[in-house]
Amino acid sequence: MKKLFILILLSCFINSFSQTKDSTVKVKSSWYGRIMPASLYTGAGKITDKISQNIEFGRSFGVIDVGVCGGRMNLRPDTSQYVEAKLTMVVSQYGVFSNEFTVGVGKLFNPRNPIMLEMSYSIIIQPGKYFGFGIVTGYYDFSGDEIGISKMFYGVVMRVGLLRSEQGGLLNKRIHHRR
Repeated sequence: MKKLFILILLSCFINSFSQTKDSTVKVKSSWYGRIMPASLYTGAGKITDKISQNIEFGRSFGVIDVGVCGGRMNLRPDTSQYVEAKLTMVVSQYGVFSNEFTVGVGKLFNPRNPIMLEMSYSIIIQPGKYFGFGIVTGYYDFSGDEIGISKMFYGVVMRVGLLRSEQGGLLNKRIHHRR
């Protein structure tokens, strides 16, 4: 598994340098999708209580993504579902690599802690025209009348959407000129 991951990362790295002279068209906005198939909370507890999953859809406007996210907080059958509004901004972009900062506010369908806040950072590599993957780390804060909980998480993320330029704007690649 480790060798496969290194091979994929190496091929993405080589591919990013082989397409440096691209004719591109800048796009003002575009649809995107993001999925976090698994994230792991820190702290004690059963593994089924520490894995979260979500899926997000929205619109990209230059360096900003605005989306709606839905997911579940754990893998138990009586899991707590949630819905969240997210605002993601590209903090830095270098070639196919981007660093993103996300702020979210949502509703957890749990009567004890209905308010959910998120702050997270992602590092994503986008080797293809529309697909990217990476890692994410951040915090969830849950608040209610009687109890408040903060959870730190680490996870993997996949993104489908247009590639960004080094200035963070969206690009629609048309012609690939190899060196």
